[in-house]
Amino acid sequence: MSAPSPKYLCPHCKKASRLPQPLPENGLFQLTCAHCQEKVVLKFENYNFEVDRVIPAKRQESVTLQESEKNINIANTEPEQKPLFEKRVVREREPEKPFFKKEEKKPNYPRSEKKPLPAWLTSSRPQTVPVPKRPRIKSDLSFLKVGFTVTAFALFLFIIVFAYFIAGVFQIKKEVPDLLISLSKNIPTKILDRNGNVVSEIFQKRTSTLHLQDYPEDMISILLNIEDQKFFSHGGIDYVAILRALGKNIIGFSYKQGASTITQQLARIIIDDRRKSLTRKIREAQLAFALESVMSKEEILETYMNHVYLGHGAFGFGEGVKFYFHKNPQELSREEMLLLASLPSAPNKYSPLKNPEDSYKRVRAILAMFRNRGIFPNLQKDKFASLYHNFSTRSPNETVFGARQDIAPYVTEHIRTILSSIAGDKNIYENGGYTVETTLDRNIQEIISPLVRSYLAKAVKSGKIQKKLIRKLPDSSEEKAIKQRFEDVSLINDFLWEADFTENSKESGIQAAIVGIQPNTGEILFLHGGQEFNSNNQFNRAIQMRRQTGSSIKAVLYASAIDSGVIQSGTKILDAPLYYRGGGGKEWSPDNLGGTFDGEISLRTALIKSKNTAAVQVAERLGYSGIENYFTKFFFPNAGEKKARFRGDLSLALGTLEISPLEMASAFTAFVNQGTVKRPFLIRKITNSRGMVLYDLKDMDEFKLKLPNERQVIRPDTAEVMISLLKDSGRASGVRNGGYTGEVVGKTGTTNDYKDAWFVGARPEVSLAVWIGYDNPKFGMGGSGLGGALAAPLWGEILSIVDRNHFIARKDFTPPVYSKIHHICPISGKEAGLHCPNPANELYLSDYPPSGVCTDDHKLPNLENRDLMKSLF
Repeated sequence: MSAPSPKYLCPHCKKASRLPQPLPENGLFQLTCAHCQEKVVLKFENYNFEVDRVIPAKRQESVTLQESEKNINIANTEPEQKPLFEKRVVREREPEKPFFKKEEKKPNYPRSEKKPLPAWLTSSRPQTVPVPKRPRIKSDLSFLKVGFTVTAFALFLFIIVFAYFIAGVFQIKKEVPDLLISLSKNIPTKILDRNGNVVSEIFQKRTSTLHLQDYPEDMISILLNIEDQKFFSHGGIDYVAILRALGKNIIGFSYKQGASTITQQLARIIIDDRRKSLTRKIREAQLAFALESVMSKEEILETYMNHVYLGHGAFGFGEGVKFYFHKNPQELSREEMLLLASLPSAPNKYSPLKNPEDSYKRVRAILAMFRNRGIFPNLQKDKFASLYHNFSTRSPNETVFGARQDIAPYVTEHIRTILSSIAGDKNIYENGGYTVETTLDRNIQEIISPLVRSYLAKAVKSGKIQKKLIRKLPDSSEEKAIKQRFEDVSLINDFLWEADFTENSKESGIQAAIVGIQPNTGEILFLHGGQEFNSNNQFNRAIQMRRQTGSSIKAVLYASAIDSGVIQSGTKILDAPLYYRGGGGKEWSPDNLGGTFDGEISLRTALIKSKNTAAVQVAERLGYSGIENYFTKFFFPNAGEKKARFRGDLSLALGTLEISPLEMASAFTAFVNQGTVKRPFLIRKITNSRGMVLYDLKDMDEFKLKLPNERQVIRPDTAEVMISLLKDSGRASGVRNGGYTGEVVGKTGTTNDYKDAWFVGARPEVSLAVWIGYDNPKFGMGGSGLGGALAAPLWGEILSIVDRNHFIARKDFTPPVYSKIHHICPISGKEAGLHCPNPANELYLSDYPPSGVCTDDHKLPNLENRDLMKSLF
């Protein structure tokens, strides 16, 4: 039996503890206090003990971690049996060994089972007692330290990124004005008529230019409810929407919903970078904040609505409305507004032309959303059926380029050339946004192109125009090369070249040139340069072509002679064959159309019948110096132009000089503008997208005619005399065949071999030149290709439509003011005497009266001049 266990006082904490049972009889034992866990070595002798030595706390590492854990587990499982001290035999002079064993694994005992007691508690022999190690909190402290470090680093990194972001916002804020200017690139250049109506556009990218107030309020409301409900409350980014979209995308494991505000979408449009990169996203957000700080909400919304892409080449809601519905924004129904507002998120996917099913699904989803919110309750699904039916009749590949508004293509091409010269090295399509104010009348210009095309087609179909090969001109280098190729393969050369090769390959067909000018200002009211404008027919014959004028030049010749006083309106001229010796000793004889001669006729009759013999005699009376003087005034005020183009011989009286339709229409303005000619112009002003004036009228010579802004070519009284003469000429010209019923001062013209047909006519409010012919001078139009048969009726058709629709306020010819009326004997051409039958009233210049009074006795029988000339010739 062992002695009862005495109490033990710990030298460290001074607390009492019981010794374990049974007590050792003899030996040294290491004991651990149950209170402070400090260790001592006790010496037992005959069941009595004493403290042999105290073990310092730093030597606790002699107990292994595994053994300590085992003891703790035992204590947890059997708390009632846990000894207050655990003992361990300490052998003298035996070195301590570490008990850390990495390969040993802790046994896994179930909680419900008791762990077996250690062997040292059941064995009678002294055993090495494992001393439990005090719990350590070093790992917990390390975890907290790591967490704090990571948090601090993340916060520091956030501060750096945030500072970088804010710095970027301030930097990009400075760039916003230039970035907004860059949006004007590719904005259509608009060509406006005299009343501000759009005539045509020049663009590679069609962008809207409307103001916010031009859009209906319902359209704006529908758009905001679809794209950005909190537009007027957020500062550029909607954080709630971002979190909501992020949650839905995570739940769906895909990108199902975006959260870009309208400001962010505008930033994306400005940046014009579709790459999915973090850098682009950051810059987009920075620009969104910068836009919000620089622009008002209304300005942001207006800019967005004018530049967002809506598919099929349409940028902006203004262009989208025109392309999809052919309306103005204010004319849209709410259903049309909703359909249009459904496009910005994915214009190609939701295009009602390309993908009507996807488009309708999108529309129905929006309708359901509106119904849930209680907004726009009157929207009906049934009304969309008619919209989609209309879209089904259109091509899915249709674009705004196919719907390009251009009722004056030759004008557009002329203006494009002017813009290119102004812009220099800049691309006029990229810069864009020009506004070109012109003098055109849109109402008239709109009818010209289809009218000319239809008229020429009918003339060809009816046989009035027959293409005739006139003569073989020397081959061009291209033709020579083709000929050589055929010779190389031993083909019969004549088989091809006697045929109309040019007609079958390069010839573009019958053409026409039309140009109308306002006489008192020089403003061009309408202009058309060919049969139909296309990629192979862009040559503007109205302003770029020069052709022989035929008899239409006689009006200028007669005006020059009357102004100089060498002839008067009552002058008699002999219509008979004439012979002139030209250069090189060759004789030249002018011939009348039809080969007939009428003997002595009045100047009025000579002009009406377009007698070539009379015109040459008038030119001969005027003389070379007179011809040069007046033609210089009319056409060649510039010495260089005169030297290059003027030819001072008598054939000039028959229209051998090459003049453009624009120059002829301008020359005829002198007759209805008191002898004054204003330089013709079409462009009044050009401004860029910022409103800066780049071009204005002032002293600009738009068509490089090298003419002064204004010139007096004949006297006012001469102009009045010419009006009197040319009224009869115009009345007999053939304009009535085109349906025209009013008065006109005009003259027809036909060149040799019927290559050119002209009619130039003027009224107080318009001077119009019409030319018809083939570009290639090898070809004529056949025997019916006369100015009176082709050009004059087309002139009459144009002016009859103008008058019928009251496109121009019609003015009456004013009574003569400067000239003086005389009664002229129709036989002698002198002032009528007592015996002169049926005297005619003729206008004379105030300082060039008739040459005496007729004293002939006209009661004597005489033959008709016409019969006499017929018997002679």
